[in-house]
Amino acid sequence: MHHVFGPYTLYPDRAELIGPDGVVRVEPKAFAVLRLLVENHDRIVSREEMIEVAWGGRFISDAAVSTALKFARKAVGDDGSGQAMIRTMHGLGHRFVAPVERRADATTVVQAVVPAPEQTDRRPTIAILPFAQNAGEAVHVGDGLADEIISSLSRLRWLRVIARESTFRFRQDGIDLEGLRRVLGAGYALSGRVELVAGRLNVTVTLIETLSGSVIWADRFSPSLDDLHMARQEITAAVIGALDLQISQAEAATARTKSTEMLDAWGAYHLGMSHLLRFNARDNTIAEGLFERATLMDPNFATAFAGRAFALQQEASQGFMADAAPALAEMRRMAERAVELDPFDPFANMVMGRVQHIGGRSEDGLFWYERAIEVSPNFARGHYARSHIDILVGRTDQARAGVDTSMHLSPMDPLLGLMLTFKSLSYFVDGKMDLALEWSRKAVRSNQVHYLVLTTAAMISQVAGDTVEAARWATRLRELRPDATIAPYFLSNNFANPQIRDLVQRTLRDLGIPD
Repeated sequence: MHHVFGPYTLYPDRAELIGPDGVVRVEPKAFAVLRLLVENHDRIVSREEMIEVAWGGRFISDAAVSTALKFARKAVGDDGSGQAMIRTMHGLGHRFVAPVERRADATTVVQAVVPAPEQTDRRPTIAILPFAQNAGEAVHVGDGLADEIISSLSRLRWLRVIARESTFRFRQDGIDLEGLRRVLGAGYALSGRVELVAGRLNVTVTLIETLSGSVIWADRFSPSLDDLHMARQEITAAVIGALDLQISQAEAATARTKSTEMLDAWGAYHLGMSHLLRFNARDNTIAEGLFERATLMDPNFATAFAGRAFALQQEASQGFMADAAPALAEMRRMAERAVELDPFDPFANMVMGRVQHIGGRSEDGLFWYERAIEVSPNFARGHYARSHIDILVGRTDQARAGVDTSMHLSPMDPLLGLMLTFKSLSYFVDGKMDLALEWSRKAVRSNQVHYLVLTTAAMISQVAGDTVEAARWATRLRELRPDATIAPYFLSNNFANPQIRDLVQRTLRDLGIPD
């Protein structure tokens, strides 16, 4: 499909804008913003949505968004004064106001190649290619690394990973993206290069979207060769954590460009996850609806049932509703269904652990969190969830090790603010208030919207003697959540030590947060 407006034609799949004088050069972020506005011309698009689609939800400045909008306007002959194409809706976002006509692309000639078989499995699909190496170096290093990534990545259940017997047929200097897409059905490809230099294993990796050829993510690792097995494990863990986040965000960005009626079950799931991790009542409700849609479209979709359980958990543990009991009961039912459908889904195991945890059975929760890690050792959120239990029962050294592992596996995770909060709480339980305050400040810099992050930052600041900062975060909490109470805090943080619980409750009351 392509879109026609005025003298312009926008081809989304080709990332191309044609104007009256031919191809219009558009900066990639500006094109992403323009495409989002054009494809959603029937509604207002918020800045947050632009950031989600064009920047993958990363923290960026307002100036960056304004610059992309400026270039998008310029590309279609518009400006901030006339606003004939892109209109600013003050306080709400922007809308593409010029009439837009959707047209089908002309039929193209299909080359004589064997197409990928029709897939009933609609999961995102990735091909891990054999890693290239310098001449003369042991081929087993690159092949072994690719092998380990394939094995570990396949445990993430929501992602379809092509077997090495198929992907290693594409061992060549250039990457045949069209072949990977049409023969193997791969929407994503991971390539890499290995070099052994001066006692170090230098590895560069690149994640590519096969349809557009755009680079989604790239990184470089350089561990010591003193322990080759350990070096490969470290690289594999870092790559798995990055792919888990980057592909999910890319899928959500693609789903966001489609109308709700066009979403398949996986598109609804990934779009639901992007709303879920915004930590507010409105987006949480949207996420729950998208997960429900996914489960209705595919009643065997274990990961979507787990997503719905997680949304219900947030509804209760962040106090989005006055009576948490109905949400918790439905959460249990969704989590049990997820585990029943796929006992090897790490996300399903994690939310089942959360059911037990919130229900006051910490050790039962620990069992399920450990299962999630056993199923997928590189599942970052499993490590962070287990650390939460360790904090509550006083195993603080073990808790900090778990938090550090989760942050190492997924340093850009949307739950980073919670990971930092848990590390802060571990020092709070130990009575090391200087370190507790240091880590709570890091947590609240990372996330200033999550109930647990803000409440913990206010509480720890107050106990540490920084009353100005405590008042600041308590005020911020009340601005976002005028109805916030203490009760949801203890739903998640059911401390085993009654003295710690009493101290937390007294402090939060002193800050004006009611029971």
